[in-house]
Amino acid sequence: VGALAAVGQVGATLPVALSEDPGPWPPTEFGGQFGLYWLAVMGMAGSFFALLAATHGSLYAVTPVTVAVGGLIGAGGAAVNVWTADTFNDPEEILGLQLSFHTEGPFRLSRTPSVLGPAGAVGGLAVLAGSWQALPLAVGIVGWFALKPFAEEPALRRAYVSRYRHYRARVARYVDVDQLRNGASDCVFSRRANC
Repeated sequence: VGALAAVGQVGATLPVALSEDPGPWPPTEFGGQFGLYWLAVMGMAGSFFALLAATHGSLYAVTPVTVAVGGLIGAGGAAVNVWTADTFNDPEEILGLQLSFHTEGPFRLSRTPSVLGPAGAVGGLAVLAGSWQALPLAVGIVGWFALKPFAEEPALRRAYVSRYRHYRARVARYVDVDQLRNGASDCVFSRRANC
């Protein structure tokens, strides 16, 4: 189920990502496509968690080191996810039903923290569990998260033209290492416009 859901998500997202057209995926309004999108998300997540619970330790022994490394990666991803959700104004943005453009909080360090958070959480859990059955599904889920911005950004470019072009020139798609290196993290938690 998880593999079919991941293949379905990648199969629906890839053509949009390659076409430079906002397209129908991910959906931005309630309807059949929205239902299919979230059904696939739940199929991936449910299968992944079931595999973690049933097959932990099948690839390598779960040790304090794997728990610490996986736990740190997973907790970091979850923290980014919560921080990103806190930046949004309403639940429609979290679900992807409302196209919005943010530059504050985690969006100062990444154009796609809403992708990095869940991808980090999934990757960390896969490392923590040491399950060879869950690992391929984790790779598929993280790959889909990495692909999503290519399907979403064309819509933002069209809606926010020059503002988004300026933002893209200033902030990296995934992680803006220069911002981190230059100490901009002090401004990340600030709501000041001039940071």
